Amino acid sequence: MTANFKLPNSKNIARFWQLVVIKVRFNLKSDVSKSYLSYAWWVFEPLLQMMVFYVVFEKLLHRGTKDFIAFLLCGIIPWLWFSKSVMQSGNSILQGKGLISQTYLPKHFFPLVAVGQALVKQTFVFILLFAFLFVFHYLPSIGWLWLVPIVLVELLLITAVSFVFAFVVPFARDIRYLIEAGIRMLFFCSGIFYSYKQVLLPEHRKIFLMNPMANLIANYRRVLMENAVPMTGSLLAIAVVSVLIIIVMSRVMKHYDNTLTRLALE
Repeated sequence: MTANFKLPNSKNIARFWQLVVIKVRFNLKSDVSKSYLSYAWWVFEPLLQMMVFYVVFEKLLHRGTKDFIAFLLCGIIPWLWFSKSVMQSGNSILQGKGLISQTYLPKHFFPLVAVGQALVKQTFVFILLFAFLFVFHYLPSIGWLWLVPIVLVELLLITAVSFVFAFVVPFARDIRYLIEAGIRMLFFCSGIFYSYKQVLLPEHRKIFLMNPMANLIANYRRVLMENAVPMTGSLLAIAVVSVLIIIVMSRVMKHYDNTLTRLALE
């Protein structure tokens, strides 16, 4: 990875994405080599979180809904994808210090690698989700094809938020703690372990669904558990805003490229 290039030349763009893929593969192999459980840990983590919430809300508080495990997984699995991706992306430029010191790479390369790693892991976790849904008699149907746009919209949202965090953190490293607190607060406001239809008045539901993760989780459940059409208007709105943020942040990171290099190497 010693070649320098400047976007947007088409050959350089192809080489850029090739480097992203190579770095994702390298990082995944490195992650696996550090864990005794290897690839299995990618699946165990959401299972462990699901078990904690199941015990607390279903067994102790008796607040679970029908088929609570399936309900939980439809919330936890998309949430973990979002939260882990954006947290790793926030530190991605700083963690890329070694590579930055050796060669030039556009700074959005680093959050894209973090997003790519999380996407590969999420593929295995979605298989787990489908297996559990099958056990609880939620069988695949033609309506499940709606998952494709839902997953793509979440990927766009993750990329947009990751770009913002990756840019901001080098300027104020302590902001990582505020980001963690914000994500933790968002967790409780996204309807992961409760149905917003049961706890909110109808006039408050539209406000709740303005939270993009709450909206996406609701759409996952509509498709997978209710066999219903997702809220396509809100999906389109999330996608458009995410794309605009990605474009703007790509230009911002390019403008501040030298500054980000200096901050990463400090």
